[in-house]
Amino acid sequence: MNCYDFELNISAYIEGELKQTVREEFSQHKDTCKNCEEKLVDISKLMENLPNLMRVTTSSQFDQKLHEKIRKIDNRGPSVWKRLLEMKPLGFEPVPALGFALAMVMIVSASYLLFNPDVAPIVDEVKDKQHLPTMMRPDYNLPQTMADSDTSGKSDTKYPDMPIKTVSGKKGR
Repeated sequence: MNCYDFELNISAYIEGELKQTVREEFSQHKDTCKNCEEKLVDISKLMENLPNLMRVTTSSQFDQKLHEKIRKIDNRGPSVWKRLLEMKPLGFEPVPALGFALAMVMIVSASYLLFNPDVAPIVDEVKDKQHLPTMMRPDYNLPQTMADSDTSGKSDTKYPDMPIKTVSGKKGR
């Protein structure tokens, strides 16, 4: 007999319900395995002291409330999402089918907007460029930005004593 079988037969041994051959194997294992012998002693002591333990009482409505809670949990069906994921309409998995359907709706909507001349915005070239603000005229030259201008030969008027660190990491003046 191994330790697992010994543990399975402890209660039957205590109550005297084991057959003679199993009882002999049980006793032999008990004599050779100290862990199993300690388990048998602990369980035997527990069984002896069980009638002396304090009795716990519950309210008169405890059973009724417990049964109501169990009934509520049993009657509560799966959530909508779980039911949706479990069902397979027309043999399709619901999540990929939903994604495919949404993609098709987006494609149809986009093609409607692109190919329907009544819905597309009217973009007309401005014929009279004089009515545009100055910066929007095509012939207007934008001012140079700081990145476009060369400041290597100029000194800093705001912070004259502070050295300028260039992008390359070399200090310059």
